[in-house]
Amino acid sequence: MNGPAEISIALLLGLTMTQTDAAGQSLDRSARPSPGPAPEVVLPAIQKATLTNGLGVWLVESHKLPQVAMNMVIGAGSDHDPAGSPGTAALTAEVMEAGTTSQSALQIAERIEFIGASMSVRAGIDASFATLNALSKHLDEALSVYADVVTAPSFPAQEVERLRSQRITALMQQKDRAAVIANLAFNRIIYGPGHPYGSDPSGTEVSLKGMKREDLAEFYRALYRPNNATLIVVGDVTLASLVPRLEKAFSAWQKAGIPAIDLPAVPKPGKRKVYLIDKPGAPQSEIRIGYPALARSTPDYFPVVVMNRILGGQFSSRINMNLRERRGFTYGARSSFSFSRQPGPFFAGGGFFTAKTDSALLELMHELGSMQRDGLTPDELRFSKNGLTGSFAQTFETAGQIAFALQSLLLYGLPDDYYQNFLKNIEHVSLGEVKRVSEMYLDPARMAVVVVGDVKAIRPGIESLGLGDVVECDSQGNPLSQ
Repeated sequence: MNGPAEISIALLLGLTMTQTDAAGQSLDRSARPSPGPAPEVVLPAIQKATLTNGLGVWLVESHKLPQVAMNMVIGAGSDHDPAGSPGTAALTAEVMEAGTTSQSALQIAERIEFIGASMSVRAGIDASFATLNALSKHLDEALSVYADVVTAPSFPAQEVERLRSQRITALMQQKDRAAVIANLAFNRIIYGPGHPYGSDPSGTEVSLKGMKREDLAEFYRALYRPNNATLIVVGDVTLASLVPRLEKAFSAWQKAGIPAIDLPAVPKPGKRKVYLIDKPGAPQSEIRIGYPALARSTPDYFPVVVMNRILGGQFSSRINMNLRERRGFTYGARSSFSFSRQPGPFFAGGGFFTAKTDSALLELMHELGSMQRDGLTPDELRFSKNGLTGSFAQTFETAGQIAFALQSLLLYGLPDDYYQNFLKNIEHVSLGEVKRVSEMYLDPARMAVVVVGDVKAIRPGIESLGLGDVVECDSQGNPLSQ
């Protein structure tokens, strides 16, 4: 058997090595192993009910473990933030756990911890979410606390001020983080200041300093209504026993009219421009290349996901293998499609050594253009599908994960049998479909290029690439006077 030194030499020389496993079979370490059969995922049917007050209820029974997970989806995401006041939804959700009309934050925490449960309220872009995880034997006690937080938050002034100050401090600390600057400025640039997707969901220093307790309470009163919410329940409980308990717990929560929101249209990408944000002396440049691409409701979801896994969605993707493994420009590079109600952003990028900024841009454009022009090879198509199907079952390992997965059905109007057909839909993706969506959604000539780095060091090299007009911006992505 080879010793450690012999193995290291063989690896350095790139030799094909074989070893034997416990059964005495030959193992070829130079070849990618063949995947096993895709795990079968069978979810019980979604049972549905509506409470007297209009709260929708979805239940998936699972009696393997004595636990219950709840995820309430409320139509009160950051897309509902009042104009000029980003961060309202996020701070409202956070303060809800800080006290109710009948108990303090400390009392809430003690009751939840005593029964080994967990609870949280948070805001996303398209909705806000109130989650609860508890043992089924403690469900009544956990539900009592949970319903109180959801239906009777008091927004204590002292807690509002404390949490607001924490958020402002966090925002100030982020000013020195190039990756955070790049992410926020990229969204601001591609969506503009008039669209919620272009704002920081956690707010700005200006918006938070002007936010009052009454603003949060009004946001809550307008949108946190049972007829603007659905409660997803997964676990060791039946619908017959659940509904009466919910009727009791949420009896004081009254329905009301919900104000409509009129989101502006997502801006259409124009001619490519390069936006530079100065961070003097930065050892790395953070690059984001992309534009608004797709809503979650798109029928092209599956071919796009299959395509992006090879482009930049995993460690062995084309982008990472090129810019990290072959070129050594970065510790990691990637691409991603974010799917929301309205078209979410596509981006490709990462953090790259300052001296290689222009070279990294060139290689990123090459990979985007290559995928747009050629699509996937048959081997890449099969590898992407195998990865997606092989990891699919991990989405449903716990009751909480199942509840989280089901919220997509609610938010984006997906069919109830979406997950039952997921693997089939992945398997049906063809090379032709991948080629079509690559041509349609990967157009480097229309993508914004955002670079945060030492402008004095990187601008000459970037300009020499001829990617488009170069615009210098402040840290929020607002153009500076040229």
